[in-house]
Amino acid sequence: MKILGIMGSASEGSHTRIGLDAVANRLRQAGAEFELIDLAVQFREMHDIASYDEPAPDHQTAQLRSLVATADGIVLATPVYHGSYSGLLKNCLDHLKGDAFAAKPVGILANGGGPRSAVAACDQLRTVVRAISGWAVPGHVATTASDFSEGEPSSAIAGRMDAMVADLLMFASHRHNDAVRNGSEGDFRAA
Repeated sequence: MKILGIMGSASEGSHTRIGLDAVANRLRQAGAEFELIDLAVQFREMHDIASYDEPAPDHQTAQLRSLVATADGIVLATPVYHGSYSGLLKNCLDHLKGDAFAAKPVGILANGGGPRSAVAACDQLRTVVRAISGWAVPGHVATTASDFSEGEPSSAIAGRMDAMVADLLMFASHRHNDAVRNGSEGDFRAA
């Protein structure tokens, strides 16, 4: 099972990055393959509407769509800027078509200056996930700098990460197994 993480922070030492690393470790420990798209270095070209419908195979839009299509689940990770998720993540999501996350479970992690700002970004991303046909798992992870000590999440945040990972893997596993059985995309919503 493959889970794709999309990092929306440009900062190397950000708490968003530390949080996504902790989630990735939990996914790997559970036996999932984790692949990272680091938007600080990958897929940085601005969304170009001219290449939206039929991008050339070597264009970043086609490459990004291919990575998303092969994933059984997604984790979106973002810092909070001015009460919302990052422009890097917004630009990335704008390259995707309306069915890009079809039947895929999506975990959401946000780090903000305060707990309510991170929750607001998570709520906004839930709307975007629905718009591109995905399903945001019930629990998200909203953090602030004080939730980490020496690069490790607090016990409360670790518990939220564990719960999000469990939900993500449960739904991704169902989707993956259904696809193998039926030779199709699988749709956990039908179960």
